Order: sequence, then structure tokens, then C-alpha cells
Amino acid sequence: MPIALTGRANLHGNSASLAYLRGLFDYVQARGLEPARLLQGRAIDLEDRDARLPESVCAELFDRAAALLNDDALGLHAGEQIRPGHYGVLGYVAMNCATLGEALAGLRRYQALVLDIGPMEESLKNGELCLSWNPGAQQYRQLAEYNLAGLVTFARWISGRNSSPLRIDVTYRAPAHPEEAHRVFGCPLRYGQDRYRLVLALDWLQQPLIQPDASMRAMMEQLAERQMQALSRSDDAITAARSLIAQRLGQGEVELGAIATALHLSARTLQRKLQDADLSFSQLVDEVRRNLAERYLADTALDLVDIAFLLGYSEQSAFTRAYKRWTGRSPAAVRKN
Repeated sequence: MPIALTGRANLHGNSASLAYLRGLFDYVQARGLEPARLLQGRAIDLEDRDARLPESVCAELFDRAAALLNDDALGLHAGEQIRPGHYGVLGYVAMNCATLGEALAGLRRYQALVLDIGPMEESLKNGELCLSWNPGAQQYRQLAEYNLAGLVTFARWISGRNSSPLRIDVTYRAPAHPEEAHRVFGCPLRYGQDRYRLVLALDWLQQPLIQPDASMRAMMEQLAERQMQALSRSDDAITAARSLIAQRLGQGEVELGAIATALHLSARTLQRKLQDADLSFSQLVDEVRRNLAERYLADTALDLVDIAFLLGYSEQSAFTRAYKRWTGRSPAAVRKN
């Protein structure tokens, strides 16, 4: 029976901490590319370790880096450089555990601090543990390979062993040179699957780590709990606003004042909370629309006209223009693939 691994909602939408992306910035800098070149005018402070970026923006940074460095396996190569510091307090919780299984449990428990991709499920069968999650309609290969390569590399680093998963499923198509992924992961990969899956042997989970420290682990877990609580408190109003926006998009009632009133807040208070999260109201609406668009595009029962209406657009062409602005692709092209 599948079990949801995350006990909290996906508060930020699919997003990642800027600290986690330091692995990408460190890699491109080592290759002679200044990280600022990836931003292309985006107002992102690379020194703000508390900042978070939507998954779509993260993917754009990876794709731009791959193009600038002419490295089709950039996500894999950057993921190979992952170290505990790139995971923040989460990394230090994991590295001070006794076994890989305990470290993985810590990563699952506090994953939202680093990478909030929504609920993950686990299943246990025939001595194998399968972790799976759904990426939505949009395929972000470079970012996905960074996430997976980083996890495998991190597990090897903290255990001191060159162990590999049993197999990995991914939803995107095979790249031109899949042998590089096989080199990094050391296990079979299946492309074009319905979900991401990471399949591990139970004895892999029982491997001891090289420097377990129970007292340091307890200290780091306390810090992680405080950060999770702060993350939840700061996002309560924004999470509620996202939910209301999603409900009202098709009704044409998405204005800051109306959303604030429904939340029993003044417009100024909601605006301040958004500013504290480095968001404007229009950015929040755009983010909700984009996340919903990806979900709706995965539902083949909805045609593009229906999706445009559900997202609050008066005509399909407006939705198409917005989606191209977000992704560089048309919704029709995504559907075709």
C-alpha cells in the first residue's frame, strides 16, 4: 500500500531553496561560467540563502547553464558535486545518522526545507523499497537529473561506499547519450515512465555511515524542526491565498483586495506578507496558473479551450501566449509530446 511520506502540504508550490541550487552555481563557476550569467536580468540575490525559487525557474537556470556550457548532461555533472552543505541543515541531519535508511528518513521528513516537490510515496515489495513521485506535465530533465544524481552522490559520500540503486524510472525521454546517466547512477534507467521511481535494496538502507554522531544529529533535528515550523507559519496566508486563487480563476474574481478580504486580512497586510516572500500578487497568480496548467495538461479529458477558461483566460490564444512565456513551448506542443 503506498504511503505519503510528507506530512505537510506543498506550501511553496514546487520549489527549491537557493542554497540547494548552490551545487549548480559552484559547478558552473568551476567550469569558468559566472553564475550571474544564468539569471538574465532576474531579480535574484545569490547570497540570500533563505530565498526560494519556483521549480520552473530552477529548470530554466539548469537549461540555460547546459546551453551555455554545451553540456547535455549538466544536471548529472552538477549533481555529482553535491555535498552536505548544499542540503543545509537537512544535509547535516542525514550525515550524522547511523545508517543510510535513517538518513533517507531524515531527508524525507525535512525535504521541504530544500526541495518541495509535493508528496512522495513509498512501497515495500520483495525486499525492495520503491520511492515514487509525480512531476506533473512539464518535463525538466536537467533539474531532475541534478536531484537524482545529487541524492545518489550524497548517499555514497556519507556512507563511504560506491553503492547504487537497483533501478530508476524517469518520465522524460532518453537523452542523446544515456550512457552518461548509467555511469553516474550505476544502475538501469527506464525512460518515458508514468512516475519517477527510485528503487533501493533493503541492504542498501542498512549500510552504516562513516561519521554517525547522535548528539549532533539531535541538535540538527531540533534546528530543522524550528525551520519547518517557521516555514509553515510564514506561508500560511500565502498558501491560503494560492488555494483561493486556484478556486476563483475560472470565476474572474482574482484581485488582491478580494483575496485579502476572503482571508480576513487587509490588502496591505497580504501585500506585506507577499513582499516578505519576495512575491508580488501578480507573480503569485502567475505561479498558480502555471502549476494548474501543468496539472490540467496532464488530464487528456480537458481540451486547451477548457484549460484556458479554467485558468481565467478569456480566449485560448491568451493562455498559449502565457504558457510560451513561462516555458518557451506551446501547450499544444506539450500535449503532443
